[in-house]
Amino acid sequence: MKILALLPDNARTVLERSLRDGQRLSRATGAESAASALLERRCDALVLDPEMLDADDFEVVMRALSASGVPMMIYTALGPLAARRIVEAVDLGARELVLRGSDDAPELLQRRLAELVAPSAPAVLLSQTASHFRAFPQQLQTVSVSLFGRTTLPRWVNGLVKETGLARRTVDRWMHKGGLTGAARLLDAARLARVWEPLVEHGVGVEEVAARCGYTRLRLLTAHTRRMMGVAPHELRNHYTRVTFSTRLAESLRD
Repeated sequence: MKILALLPDNARTVLERSLRDGQRLSRATGAESAASALLERRCDALVLDPEMLDADDFEVVMRALSASGVPMMIYTALGPLAARRIVEAVDLGARELVLRGSDDAPELLQRRLAELVAPSAPAVLLSQTASHFRAFPQQLQTVSVSLFGRTTLPRWVNGLVKETGLARRTVDRWMHKGGLTGAARLLDAARLARVWEPLVEHGVGVEEVAARCGYTRLRLLTAHTRRMMGVAPHELRNHYTRVTFSTRLAESLRD
């Protein structure tokens, strides 16, 4: 697998240490060189920090990415600029998101690289939801995007609201304006999306999955799954694929 990196030097070094046999990393010197490599199919995947590029260069890379069909992983510290560009690029499809400096342990980076072939449930959910974030204020947009890339989610919706610096009522007003049911449901969906891989694809026990994904009690996972998916956690594999599971979650968010 030939991976093209358009990243700061320190991020590229971390990524390089996460590679396995059969994976090779090359450095793009800028937007034009990245676009050329994409269009000529000289790489199998792109790893990008959107904050590396100005608006015009970002557009150049996105056009080449769209034309080539090469999968992309976004690896960024996720400031407001990167969050806005992720939202802008959502129409290009599902993208894996890894937050640099906090959630980029080598094993996580390796898993995300492997998932470039078939996007994870959180990546599919983000691709189907991020367009609703376009009208959000800067900090709410950044926090909303981060739910799909960070390792640890706020335990309760008040924690999410606190990170935005806005009042709860104001956050939900923006959610409704964007066509979403509210902040609590967005947090529930982002958390439940993480359940698919360990529970359905890896066969981890439901109690362990609940603890791993941040549910304080198993019955909360069961209640969320029944409310949003219409079935119990152990029944997910009999009713959904990874994509239909994520699509159903996205539908449950719409106001």
